[in-house]
Amino acid sequence: MKGSVIVDHLADHVMKDYEPLNFDFPDEDVLSVEEEKLDWWIMYFDGAVNVSGNGAGAMIISPDKKHYPISVKLQFGCTNNTTEYEACIMGLEAALELNIRKIDVYEDSMLIICQVKGEW
Repeated sequence: MKGSVIVDHLADHVMKDYEPLNFDFPDEDVLSVEEEKLDWWIMYFDGAVNVSGNGAGAMIISPDKKHYPISVKLQFGCTNNTTEYEACIMGLEAALELNIRKIDVYEDSMLIICQVKGEW
């Protein structure tokens, strides 16, 4: 039985000076706390390339936690980075249509995006 082999191996290789990890996060270690942005919107975006095709999507979340999903299937061949940029552009265009003036934008890859100060 596979389970007993693993248990036997772990029992034979016990660490003598093992100390469990401390997962506590005491407040005194926090150096700064960002002020809550009550009137800010949030946008998450992502793109994907796979055997089924290319797609881009974004989720815009209002300050009162309403969700506005956007997704498209791209009708042209492209790289994964291209789909990421398309998703960002699509989300920002939707934000403009919703007359959003304050928005935080999040993405899961290392895209280079220029940050512009001031109003749109």
